[in-house]
Amino acid sequence: MENNGAFTSKRTGVTTRYLKKGTSTNALLLIHGLGCSSLEWSENIDYLSENFSVIAVDLIGFGASDKPNRFVYSANAQALQLIELMQELGFNEFHLAGNSYGGKVAIEIVELIKERAKSLTLVASAGGGKEAPFPLRLQTLPIIGELLPSPNFEQFKLGWQLAFYDKNYLTEERVKKKFEDSNKVNAKKSHLKTLRQMINIFGFKKSDYTNLSSKVGRITCPVLIVWGANDLFLPLEHAHNFNKKIKNSKLVIFDECGHAPQIERSKEFNDLLAKFIVI
Repeated sequence: MENNGAFTSKRTGVTTRYLKKGTSTNALLLIHGLGCSSLEWSENIDYLSENFSVIAVDLIGFGASDKPNRFVYSANAQALQLIELMQELGFNEFHLAGNSYGGKVAIEIVELIKERAKSLTLVASAGGGKEAPFPLRLQTLPIIGELLPSPNFEQFKLGWQLAFYDKNYLTEERVKKKFEDSNKVNAKKSHLKTLRQMINIFGFKKSDYTNLSSKVGRITCPVLIVWGANDLFLPLEHAHNFNKKIKNSKLVIFDECGHAPQIERSKEFNDLLAKFIVI
């Protein structure tokens, strides 16, 4: 049974929208990347919910969740909000999977809950290196980011096609929903604030990258790293960096695949993740 829910933090007063499916006491938290929402896990939720309680969230500032000006749009702040959500749902221990920026948030959660993290899956995750896409770096410039015109639908679609090796996986339905979300009130402000917390014109900020690297080195739960060999957003080198830093981590690379393996190679990804987190 699928449930669309809303959780308002007593600490921040901010509301997170989420989708929950499955009845197992074994929970899996799915966290999306920048400019995305729980929609990024639409090919995975049904399959994974057969054996797990799956919670797919819209991070603060994205999707249907609140986009307040007062929120600190850091990965740590997002992590604290999601830990509260999982506690509210009755899950003290849980598995995590994060795609792109969502992987960065997931690493922050693991650092905060330590042994209560049952496993971590990093899917083309941010945090494995300093390189960042030029359009994102450009948006971090003061004033420039605000003045850059929002893309029209066709420009928006072309930009997101770069996330896929096979462009057919970016369906009209998916891109329309993403475009709609990107034009919601305060969506652009939330996006820019999130970017500027971690990126500058040169790439991921040195202090942010160093801080995250130390957290990555302290991870003790089982870790699966999944990457597309043709990722144009975050290079494959970042996957190998994670693999070297995290003891006993497992790296799986999908050929002919871009920045969203959970979509582009959903069947293989679902089988891989389901087997990995049955521990």
